[in-house]
Amino acid sequence: AMTRLLGIVKMNPEVDPSTWDHTEEDRYGLGQVRTVENFYETFGIDVVNKRTEHNLCQFVQTGIMHKDFMKYLRSDGMGIDYNKITYQFKDPSY
Repeated sequence: AMTRLLGIVKMNPEVDPSTWDHTEEDRYGLGQVRTVENFYETFGIDVVNKRTEHNLCQFVQTGIMHKDFMKYLRSDGMGIDYNKITYQFKDPSY
């Protein structure tokens, strides 16, 4: 089950997708609004090396993310349009 879950969210690129069940993946999957790769790049998640940038919580909790991303709100009211975001979180302390 974990291999399937990680496969659907593309967090285990080292695992051959033919090794897990894809039944109803389209029905219960991630949708088409943004790619998981775009999400991972935006928030500093490295699925190959299984690492994340540090201090992401600080970026969110201080309101910096909110301020920076507000200009990308979708006109249909369905959240942020990640296709317009070129931002990639990098820990400022490094």
